Amino acid sequence: MDALLAAERLPRLAQRAMRAAIVTCLAQQRMTPRALVDRALVVFESAVTNRLGDVRPAFLFSERGRIVSELRSFVDGPLAARLRALRRVDLVAAGSRAAPFDLVVRNRRGRLYGVVFRRLPRDGRRLSLLQRICAAVQTAARTPVDGVLVYDFSRGTALRLDQAGTQRMNRYLRAS
Repeated sequence: MDALLAAERLPRLAQRAMRAAIVTCLAQQRMTPRALVDRALVVFESAVTNRLGDVRPAFLFSERGRIVSELRSFVDGPLAARLRALRRVDLVAAGSRAAPFDLVVRNRRGRLYGVVFRRLPRDGRRLSLLQRICAAVQTAARTPVDGVLVYDFSRGTALRLDQAGTQRMNRYLRAS
C-alpha cells in the first residue's frame, strides 16, 4: 500500500482503537490508565496489520505516541472520573448495543445520555460532524436520549449537545 494512503488511514484506525478500548475497559470496570492504553495499542496494532499491511515505522510510532498522549489526557480528565464512578446499573448500553453512540449512560437524575468519543477536526468539517451526531440523536429510536456528550480526543474537552441542539463546552463537568 502507498505510504501516504496508509498514513491517511492511521488516525481513523487509532480513533476506533481508542473508542473500543474505552468501551471494553468501562464494561469490565477496569478503566485504569495502563489497561486502557495497552488495550488501545493492541487493537490498533492488529487493525494496522490486518488492514494496511506494511507501514512505515515513523508513521506508526507517531500515531502510537498520539494514542498514548490522548488516552492519558482522557484518563486524567473529569469525564473519565465520572465514567469510572458509574454503577453497573447506570451503564445502560455499550459498544454496538449503544449504536449510534459509543455508550449510553444514566445520570443521577435518571436521564439518559449518549457518549461519543471522536477526534473532532478543527476546520469546517467539525460542524458537519456535529450535525451528523445531532441527526443520529433524532433518529435513535432504540434508546431516546436527553442529550449527547461528545468527547474530543485531540483537545481533551467534552461538548454537550442538548436535545434542542444547543452546544455547551464543558471543560469541567459538574455533578448532575
